[in-house]
Amino acid sequence: MAIPRNEQETVANFDVEVGKWHIDTTYPPHIRKYRSSMGKIEEETQDRLSGWLADDYSGSFTARKRRELTDEQRAEISQRMKRVSASKTQG
Repeated sequence: MAIPRNEQETVANFDVEVGKWHIDTTYPPHIRKYRSSMGKIEEETQDRLSGWLADDYSGSFTARKRRELTDEQRAEISQRMKRVSASKTQG
């Protein structure tokens, strides 16, 4: 049974004593993102993931507003990424 969109959430807590992040999420993109980073999984279903991030997890959490880009800005970023990608394959 799918969880309604208005009830989906992600809760991230850092336990100082353990030195690890505990993630509890019912938001599908976060389930996919953190599944491979989990060390000890406490609960995993199609609609929920709960557990501790692995010892070697080097990511961080941020909460920020998404940038709203104009079409020109998107085109400029796309060209920049193509140049970087091309330089990596040549070098």
